[in-house]
Amino acid sequence: MSRWPLRWKIAAYAAALGVIATVAGAATTWVIMHYWEVAAFDRRLTTDAQELFRDIANFERPAATDKNAFKEAWVPLALRDRYIEILGPTGDVLYVSPNLPGPIANDGKQVIHTRRIDGHKARVGMFQHEGLTAFVGADVGEVNQIGRDIILGMIGAIPTVLIVVGLGGRSVARRALGPVEGIRQAAARIGPRNLHERLPSSESNDEIAGLVLVLNQTFDRLERSFQQAIRFSADASHHLKTPLTVMRAGIEEILTDPTMPPKHQRTADSLLHQVHQLNSISDNLLLLAKADSGRLDLHPKRFHLHGVLDAVCDDARAMAESQGIGVEMSMPERLQVRGDERSIALIMENLVENALKYNKDSGSLRIEASAVNGSAEVHVLNTGPPIPPDRIPHIFDRFYRARSDCRISGVGLGLSVACELAKANDGDLALVRSDAEWTEFCLRLPVEV
Repeated sequence: MSRWPLRWKIAAYAAALGVIATVAGAATTWVIMHYWEVAAFDRRLTTDAQELFRDIANFERPAATDKNAFKEAWVPLALRDRYIEILGPTGDVLYVSPNLPGPIANDGKQVIHTRRIDGHKARVGMFQHEGLTAFVGADVGEVNQIGRDIILGMIGAIPTVLIVVGLGGRSVARRALGPVEGIRQAAARIGPRNLHERLPSSESNDEIAGLVLVLNQTFDRLERSFQQAIRFSADASHHLKTPLTVMRAGIEEILTDPTMPPKHQRTADSLLHQVHQLNSISDNLLLLAKADSGRLDLHPKRFHLHGVLDAVCDDARAMAESQGIGVEMSMPERLQVRGDERSIALIMENLVENALKYNKDSGSLRIEASAVNGSAEVHVLNTGPPIPPDRIPHIFDRFYRARSDCRISGVGLGLSVACELAKANDGDLALVRSDAEWTEFCLRLPVEV
């Protein structure tokens, strides 16, 4: 039920509440009606006892007090189905109705109360008149029948209550949640490229209008923070370009000096490597800033993927030679895609660089391309150690490194850049698996027929 739509949850809760209310109402009705029915039943027993005494009084007193002379004809016809026992002044039993198995034991209670007679519950009262004592009772079955009728009526009403309240609750919930659904759809359309848009406001003063106001204020803060972050990344990357270029030129000039001692030359080589790394970080930050703001300079066109993969494989073989890593490529002769060729080449360069960087010595790197279900899929596999499972959900996050080996250079931007570029080319990038055998990434691109 936790995954049900909210309108169905409300309908289910309303139906459950309706059933509970029906049961509670029926129980309350049963208690009240049972109380009044018992009271009415007791009044009828009292009336029956008074009628019995009146009929007995119509007969002569000596005969009425003689147990051998007491006749059933003295009992009114309306009372023949009652439990009746009559005692004389001395406590002798003058009469016991045929439906009683024996005399009713006196339990000392004079008020009408419930007791068990011959295995059945009965209401019995003790009445006295001019020396005679009469126990008059009746089976409570007719009183209990009302309770049974209420229970049966309740059971019969529950399905109707469920249907009516369930469907009615869903209809009411759908109408009540209509504005919320509109808000959800409007919020879903707001993304990095249109953060300036806002949710439609309402002139009403209800909770929905308050929610829209709060969400729009949140979007205002998000837009300001997002724009500040983009400007910072773009400005930092732009302003780093010139000093990095000057530093690189100066170090390269120092390295060409034939009088440079070997120790200083090694230091200059290390500095040049760091400058190249800083330049790569700057380029990646600028690219991500452009992607966030929707200002990537892409030029989509039709081209064959074979050329891009051939060039990437040639570079990979040159870099893999020192590690003894074997590079293999498998793809059809013709696989035409549509996208920005330069950015797709950059995606592949980042994937291959990662595959080499995190591979093992004398390992393998494989690039496989094929057309699958209307898309071009490029799989990049390497035999490096598996990515820890707890880090897999974050591998495309910026500045996140899936492996914490400090001996491997990098700042955690390569996969983020590749993922953004894949989306910009109407494709996607995903990790297929990472186990003891292979770590495999898959790039999907739209096929151009």
